[in-house]
Amino acid sequence: MPSKALRSQALGGVLAGTLALLLTGCTDLGQPHARADLIDTEGKITGNVRLLPEIGGTRVLVEVSGLKPGQHGMHIHVNPSCDPGPDPSGNTIPFGAAGGHFDPGDSGNHDQPTTPNDQGHGGDLPMITVGTNGRGSANFKTTKVKMSGAESVLGRSVIIHADPDDYATDPAGNTGARERCGIFRS
Repeated sequence: MPSKALRSQALGGVLAGTLALLLTGCTDLGQPHARADLIDTEGKITGNVRLLPEIGGTRVLVEVSGLKPGQHGMHIHVNPSCDPGPDPSGNTIPFGAAGGHFDPGDSGNHDQPTTPNDQGHGGDLPMITVGTNGRGSANFKTTKVKMSGAESVLGRSVIIHADPDDYATDPAGNTGARERCGIFRS
């Protein structure tokens, strides 16, 4: 049997390791992860969005290329499709089959990415900023979506738009055309 000192040292190491995982935002909580490969309107993969469960929320990691420099609205949409489809006016647009914004709280309101789901779409995410080289990335935490239950993104799509999000105008914050689309899978 190990000595009391060895047992204490081993326990201290386990506790230190656990604390380190908690402080760094451990993402392996026994829940599924989600990934969406982003395609452009020609069907070419130009990036991805990964969602990882964390204590107190979901980590969102985005990498994308081929967009104009500046800020771009980004939203989770209700349907798992990147096919062309109708916009609210009935016009066929790229990625229109993704439907409207994911709204698990049935708010019917486009709002800030920090607004609770009962007051704003669950799919309202922070913008992504693209540099002069056409590449953009984002790394943020949200409490609006999860990998299971009513707020699950699995089987939904993500859209990156042409323009910045004003976080006010319904239904999509004046974000313009849908330029990238991906479907979340575990």
